[in-house]
Amino acid sequence: MNLADYEGLYLRLTTKDGEVFDGTASYCFAEYCEAEFGRAEDALQIDDWLFYESEIRSVETGSPDKTELWQSRPQHRMNLQPEPFAMMESGQKRIELRLWDEKRRRLQCGDVIRFVNTADDTEVLRVRVRELKLFSSFAELYCALPLLDCGYTPETIRYASPEDMNAYYSTEEQARWGVVGIVVELL
Repeated sequence: MNLADYEGLYLRLTTKDGEVFDGTASYCFAEYCEAEFGRAEDALQIDDWLFYESEIRSVETGSPDKTELWQSRPQHRMNLQPEPFAMMESGQKRIELRLWDEKRRRLQCGDVIRFVNTADDTEVLRVRVRELKLFSSFAELYCALPLLDCGYTPETIRYASPEDMNAYYSTEEQARWGVVGIVVELL
């Protein structure tokens, strides 16, 4: 399959794992992927998703009108560091904490999130969004949600602080967007 042929086309892409994605494709050549993502392989990008050629089972071209026939639930991609990735994979972490920014505002209950391990992009964890818990700040969120479900352990919970999230999101971003606890279930 020559992925360059799909540049700018509206398509439905099916991965070897059976996941299905619809959207307009951008072609990413191997040298670009190596420089940007550390993997020298041609790929297609649809929205926030990057699909390497070796991960693609099939591609069907179409038009945006055809999506009504395709009827797939929206899927989203988010990166997750190795420790929280492992905790979510084991079922210990059931709530992902994020900024309620433009990207996360597209989430709806029932959508699928593909969490990609930042240490190994071949490790992917699929979850379904069960609930979205919105708060004005992480301070408010930390008072309301069970922190053991948010990635803390019995050993670390006594040190849990909303300031922990400042490593990921500035206080200005938090004030502008608000925050969300994404309650998920493993697929």
